[in-house]
Amino acid sequence: MSDSSKAITLLSIGAHPADVFDQSGGTMAHHVARGDRVAAAVLTHGARVHDAVISSQMFERETVPEADELAALMQERADNKAQEVRRACEALGFNELYFLGLDDAALLLTEEAVRQLARLIRDVRPNIVLTHYPGEGNGVTNQHAIGGQIALYAMQLASNVDPGDTNPPHKVAQVFFFGTGAASVRSDLWSAAGGFTNDVFIDTTDVIDKKLASLDALESQGYGGAYARKRIETADGAFGSGARTPYAEGFIKMNAEVHYHLPVTERALAMSTMSDHEMIERQSTRHNAG
Repeated sequence: MSDSSKAITLLSIGAHPADVFDQSGGTMAHHVARGDRVAAAVLTHGARVHDAVISSQMFERETVPEADELAALMQERADNKAQEVRRACEALGFNELYFLGLDDAALLLTEEAVRQLARLIRDVRPNIVLTHYPGEGNGVTNQHAIGGQIALYAMQLASNVDPGDTNPPHKVAQVFFFGTGAASVRSDLWSAAGGFTNDVFIDTTDVIDKKLASLDALESQGYGGAYARKRIETADGAFGSGARTPYAEGFIKMNAEVHYHLPVTERALAMSTMSDHEMIERQSTRHNAG
């Protein structure tokens, strides 16, 4: 994603503990392998979202625990998710991880959340930010969309000084929005709007095992095992079809880029020499789920 051979810093920002892995796990693994600094930030503790205890077992009970007991249980589940996220990072080859600890009861675009993330951005000083598309779903109550909006406001604030933060201002060079959920197949009224298309694909075929290992680590969210493999085939496989490769992650680039010469990738040049049958054979590779 960079025309320069100089090492860069990449920060992937997700609303929930699993988001950065299912949306950008392969891309992060590539940047780790290249020698770039890779970090991840998780906005909410995620105890309410897809958790095996809080969001699953509670549906089967006649009553839920009293407030104090429930709060303690939610903290326990949040701690468990944090450990899973650390293992997911290790599977991709990095360990720089930040938890902002926001409550996922109702993730809102607040000054407090924006200021907290802006301070993290000034500290980490990423060249590239990966985050949710700010119009995902209805763009109003969708927590992924709110996460993307918090990230945009935080990057804007991070480019200025802020009383109480001694780190100098920092500007991000480029933002890539997660493709999944941004240019999705219509599943409801909200997903019929927009029509935005993913304009950047990262070939993740050679690191798909690492991405699967990161998803397998997220057991409490139900991502491990069969779901991880289904998601790889349907999401990464679909993006791969668009990019004419077995597996890929899709992104929407926020800013137009300026080049001195017309850009063409080595991949595009190589594919231009392949026959149709060679392309079909190349795309037909499938991960062995075991």
